[in-house]
Amino acid sequence: MQEIVHDQTENMDISPFSEIIGDDIAQFIFERAPKKVATRVANALRHYTLASKLVKIDEEMGAVRLIAAEEELVVAVFEWLKLNSDSFPEHRDFVRKFKNHLVKLSFYPVLLQFRFVLSDMIEHGFAPEGLEGVVTWTARPILDGKEVKLAIRDKSGKELIRNNPFAVNISHGDDSNAEDVAKTLLADLSQTIVDQHGSTLRQFLTARADFRNLLLYASDGGSARLGDSLESLLQQFRQTYHDILWVLALCLGSKPPSNEWGIASQFIATYRLALIEAGAIRSDNTVIPDAEG
Repeated sequence: MQEIVHDQTENMDISPFSEIIGDDIAQFIFERAPKKVATRVANALRHYTLASKLVKIDEEMGAVRLIAAEEELVVAVFEWLKLNSDSFPEHRDFVRKFKNHLVKLSFYPVLLQFRFVLSDMIEHGFAPEGLEGVVTWTARPILDGKEVKLAIRDKSGKELIRNNPFAVNISHGDDSNAEDVAKTLLADLSQTIVDQHGSTLRQFLTARADFRNLLLYASDGGSARLGDSLESLLQQFRQTYHDILWVLALCLGSKPPSNEWGIASQFIATYRLALIEAGAIRSDNTVIPDAEG
């Protein structure tokens, strides 16, 4: 028998996520998120909390819960996209496949590529075009009332301006065409996977999506066991949750200036190319029945 809990967010202890992303951001997410989004975040928090209690008790099930928490956070982003479809590029081809493990577990590797590209700007600073070598600015996302802003500071730390974090556009050399930049970002991600894992992008994403089933179910060749300890996986997934929770905070606290320009548009374009490469969706946005989860 099952009991459906209609409001998981009421009186919930959010401190495990506060430890990952900061109490102000965790509170902001739960206070601002519509119910369809908040319930997914709450369930992710539940999976993560329970996983941490399974160290040296049931490590495989703990790993499955960590994966489930990641998937729930991705679906929370999907739910936000559905509620705010006018502000974001077309996304129905992948959002409607929210039960598909391949679709959900391909989200973070693409996000990680964007984090790699943008982290240099955040950690080491950047210069306005034409002023390279003359000035250095740094950028930090901050809460500004009910909004999330990108605080631009000079070398001394003085804040110069607060900008919309979605009003960032990645260029590659002289190329700023959204489609070409997405292809370049995907190519960079594919090469990173080859270098680090010795596999193609499709093989890597498929293996990532199949991992939970390998832990849960035996095959003709036997059953799988964790290669890493659950404690090690907890550390890895905390970074994953940190990054996706920040995506949610940005969505809840700001709005893309255009559904055809900016970082959100570039991410969705790159993510879609990754899903096409992995065989989860077709290039014409039609459903692939065999990939339905």
